[in-house]
Amino acid sequence: MEYIVVAFRSRAVVVGFSNFLKNIGIKNEIVNTPKEAGVGCGLSVKISPSALAVVKRAISQKNLNVAGFFSVKLIGGRRYVRSI
Repeated sequence: MEYIVVAFRSRAVVVGFSNFLKNIGIKNEIVNTPKEAGVGCGLSVKISPSALAVVKRAISQKNLNVAGFFSVKLIGGRRYVRSI
């Protein structure tokens, strides 16, 4: 299983952006930022890899400050996190 987390520096931005994405039909979830990422406020928006391009455009249009984008893969019970 693979998913993307978008880390922000503010919890208020995480909540607001998650709601914005839901309003435009992008499935997402607020999750704890993986500790391996080592950035942000502790919360992130989880999206599917297929939604990444749309989400990046929305972030650019809204001029939001992102702490990072991370790919998270779950393989054999282990979590692998890498910056993208």
